[in-house]
Amino acid sequence: METNEQKLEFYGGKGMVFLPIILAIIGLIYIAIKNANIPEYWVVFLLPVILCIFLAKNKTAYCEAVLKGVSDDIAAILIVAVILAGICGALLSNSGMVATLANYLVQANFIGNKFVGATFVLTCLVAFSTGTSVGTIFVVGPILYPVGYLVGATPALLVGAIVSGGAFGDNLSPVSDTTIASASTQESDLGGVVRSRLKYSIPAAVISMILYFILGSRGGGANLAMIESLGGQTNPVTLLFLLIPVVIVTACILKRHLIEALSYGIITGLILGLVTGTIGLGDIVSVPEQFGAGGIILEGIQGAVPTVIIVMMMFAQISILKRGGGIDLLLSSMNRFIVGIRSAETAIVSITVLLNVATGLNTAAIVGTGELANKLGKKYNISGYRRANLLDCAGTTLNYLLPYMVPVVIGSMISSIAAPVPGAVTVSPIEVIASQFYPWIILIILIVSIITGYGRTFLSDEISGKGKKK
Repeated sequence: METNEQKLEFYGGKGMVFLPIILAIIGLIYIAIKNANIPEYWVVFLLPVILCIFLAKNKTAYCEAVLKGVSDDIAAILIVAVILAGICGALLSNSGMVATLANYLVQANFIGNKFVGATFVLTCLVAFSTGTSVGTIFVVGPILYPVGYLVGATPALLVGAIVSGGAFGDNLSPVSDTTIASASTQESDLGGVVRSRLKYSIPAAVISMILYFILGSRGGGANLAMIESLGGQTNPVTLLFLLIPVVIVTACILKRHLIEALSYGIITGLILGLVTGTIGLGDIVSVPEQFGAGGIILEGIQGAVPTVIIVMMMFAQISILKRGGGIDLLLSSMNRFIVGIRSAETAIVSITVLLNVATGLNTAAIVGTGELANKLGKKYNISGYRRANLLDCAGTTLNYLLPYMVPVVIGSMISSIAAPVPGAVTVSPIEVIASQFYPWIILIILIVSIITGYGRTFLSDEISGKGKKK
């Protein structure tokens, strides 16, 4: 216990705590330019952690920080969720449901950009209902990505639509942890916060939807050859496997744990496969040769391994930053720049974004900035609704626009584990970022809002009920 509490200090001053993440970001930029595959992300996260151990005054404390990050509770949840989601995806892809659904969509001419636009809308609805962006990506990705790929959707925009839809739900849903955190830290009622956020979220969602409907087709129509290679013939029975996401979404809406919800999805898929005969016992677990291994479960686990390693390396970086005092340093660095309402709002947004970049978690960033936002709001007469919206919308920007953020990594992973055929295009994290419209538009709206005062209300307005803008 004493070792765990040792302070992490660096030679060269407090600012050296940022060196591991800075080196990682430089590495991320380099491999992005080179269009590297996901395993290269392991290197750019791990290598700075190894190299910077020489800068730590207490090497044991440094090692403890790394281990603390790898074993973090949130990291553990994500790791198990990624594995279970991989198994769900394997069940769906092996059931024949993807080819059947693709055939029906081709017959209805619901292909290309139409499918991408509808994907964004559907994902928004699921994310709004469940309040979780990551959970939503896990649920809809293994179905919508392979089907969309087969019916002529642009792969990057398809993944972008899925992740963007998740961001919308995370931003606006009344059951989202970010919405609850932003409202509670600013001492505001949840219903009022959600209503006041509509002026930011709905315009961003509408613009995003229009862009996906316009740009979502890669041209050339549906890939009939690929559909044919998957079996070609429609088998209506396989559509029963759509119950997998239905069960998961229902469990999430009922506030069951994400791991529990994904487990129910797997059990549902296994039962459906065995009852309908689309999946046999030998397909679930198989030993094709002596000391060999195979089967759907193993396939799902193997597909999830690259993302699991990224999550572990990323949380190691975050833990070093936290235990080295980097978070406190970021919070204290903005005080000198706050001289009025606009600078106060800029500080709230900037610190939330910086903490999000540092921790990889927008909820943690919102909670971390909450006390400061509360103090600044009361000092400059900024209403609780406005402060909550600044916090939450700021958490919906770079949380989805950096290549090491969990939603981005999982979006890229989905394109790999849910690829409809061998050799199908894998969408890189950089492509996921470029293809997300909602977070980019929210970022623009935030900047314009601070400059022009759009949506700004004051504490006095809340008391009088006028809601007058400046």
